[in-house]
Amino acid sequence: MKYVVIGGGIAGVSCAREVLSLERSPDLEVILISASTFVKSVENFRKIGQYGEKFDVKEADYSEIFPDERFKFLNETVVKWDAKGKEIHFENQKSLKFDKLCIATGSRPKLQDQLGSDPRFLFLRDTQSAEQLKHRLENSKNLLIVGNGGIATELIYELKNVKVTWLVRDTWICASFFPEDVEKFIENRLLKGREDGKKHDGVQKYLQHSTFSAESHGSLGPALGPDWCSSIDFNTISKAPWSRRSVNILRNCVIENVENSEEKELLIECLDRNDGTVKSLKPDLVIWAGGVVANSEVWKNETSLKTTENGAICVNDACETSIPDVYACGDVCSMRLTESSTLWNQRQLWTQARQLGEVCGRAMAAGAEEARMQSMYFELFSHCTTFFGLKVSMVKLQKCVGRNG
Repeated sequence: MKYVVIGGGIAGVSCAREVLSLERSPDLEVILISASTFVKSVENFRKIGQYGEKFDVKEADYSEIFPDERFKFLNETVVKWDAKGKEIHFENQKSLKFDKLCIATGSRPKLQDQLGSDPRFLFLRDTQSAEQLKHRLENSKNLLIVGNGGIATELIYELKNVKVTWLVRDTWICASFFPEDVEKFIENRLLKGREDGKKHDGVQKYLQHSTFSAESHGSLGPALGPDWCSSIDFNTISKAPWSRRSVNILRNCVIENVENSEEKELLIECLDRNDGTVKSLKPDLVIWAGGVVANSEVWKNETSLKTTENGAICVNDACETSIPDVYACGDVCSMRLTESSTLWNQRQLWTQARQLGEVCGRAMAAGAEEARMQSMYFELFSHCTTFFGLKVSMVKLQKCVGRNG
């Protein structure tokens, strides 16, 4: 039996691990395929209460994570597939047959296809783009940050010696995580920034496996992990002549137009939905840290594969797609529970990437009903993380409890 998993992020790696742990047959073959040479795995996993969990993310060579002889890794890019013939095709003209397939290709930033080749835009999503961030910040003094999620929030908290304009499409900051009534508390923390000498709450991360290329705009690698900011020393990066940081927040604003001719200054026109006015911004660097879409271009060309309007692959609570023996997990999928729940919803978080990967692997190896019986993940939404040195536990949607770390 040949199981093929596409994607080297947490979801894909968790799926492959689960299959190997449940399926004991010596004839089993698990093949993990990734566009990146390194993969991400969960380390130091610990439960917090009945539903919460916290862990570190490790980026490593596949051989460190999968010592099993039944495992094989391919550093390839998939360009097309034949669902009926159970075959995938690679960029190098080679192909591979499968018995069961897991699609865990994650998500990619919006507008990357249109603007990804412009060096004045940085789409902050994976480890490679975080490495590029260090180089891009060296001579930048006027930044525009787009996004209202965890990556944008942590980045603004860490930045020093630059002028920052933060473009937020919501009516309050950090709307993805916190209710509006705690916005003032968060804003005070953000405007102040991390104090010099104050250590990160999380385990220090190092981008030791990344390679930087100013011309690199190809396939995305695994997404950034928790505490990704701890891999960058923001005190020593910026060479801009500013003695202090400055943060200007534009709430309820969206990008209306981009003029990025190589011969002219970069011009970003933003629509203020509060009063209908258009603001013109001329940043040195635009950091896109939000607004992602499912990375499903290769897969959704198969007409029998059901997808949402946004391109996410539709799956049930056993991660089964509309095609037999084809599964999907992580950010690339949109899950519909067999029994609808008001206490759980799908979010693009590391916690759920791990959980969905585990459920997917269990369904592939032991069957859908076994996967459903063993899983409590969809009973209640929970997520544990850190913001600004505070430990935060989220239960259900935006019910958050923070305390000093």
